[in-house]
Amino acid sequence: MRLVRFLPERFQQLAHEALKFGLVGILNTLINLAVFNALLVGIHDVGRVKANFVATAVATVFAYLMSRYWTFRDRPSDHSTSREFALFVIFNVIGLGIESALIGATVYILGTNSILAVNIAKVLGLGIGTVFRFWAYRTFVFRGASTVSSDDVAESEALAAAVATTGTLGVEATLEEIEAAYSDGLLTEEQFTELTASASRR
Repeated sequence: MRLVRFLPERFQQLAHEALKFGLVGILNTLINLAVFNALLVGIHDVGRVKANFVATAVATVFAYLMSRYWTFRDRPSDHSTSREFALFVIFNVIGLGIESALIGATVYILGTNSILAVNIAKVLGLGIGTVFRFWAYRTFVFRGASTVSSDDVAESEALAAAVATTGTLGVEATLEEIEAAYSDGLLTEEQFTELTASASRR
C-alpha cells in the first residue's frame, strides 16, 4: 500500500479501498468456494445452483462485516445499518445472479455437470460480480455522508467569523460570499437583501 502515496491525491482513497476490497474479496472467495465445494462433496446429489446460493449467503455476511468495519470504515453512511445491509444484500443478489447465470448456462445449456466445469463458471462469475459489487458498494451502499471540501469549510468558517464579529460581511464581500453565508444560515433575509444590493452597486 506504500505505492498508493505516489498516486494523485484524488485517487489515493479509491486505491486504498480497492486494495482492501481486493483482500476481502480473496478471503470471501475462499470462504465461498470452501462452502460451495463442501456442499458438493458432503451432500449427495445437491443441486449446483442451490449450493451456490448457500455459499454466497455465508460469504455475504462475512463480506458485509469486513466492508463496513474495514474497507469502507472511513465512510460514515447516510443510511441506517439496517438499510445499509439491505442495500448490500440487494447488490449481492444481483452479483449472485451473475454467478448463477454462468453456472446455470454451464449445466443446463452446455450440458456440463462436472465439478471442474461448474467451478470454472463460478470463478468467472465471481470475477464479473466482484467488479460490479465494488462499483455498487462505493456508489450506493457506502457512499458516505454528504461532505464539503476543506476549502469550503475554511471559507464557511471565515464567513461565520466575519458575521459574528461585525454582524456583516463587510463592504468588500462578493455576491458569491454573500450567497454562501446566506445559504449557511449566517445572514437574515434582511441582511442578505441589503448586502446583495450593496454588492450589485459596486
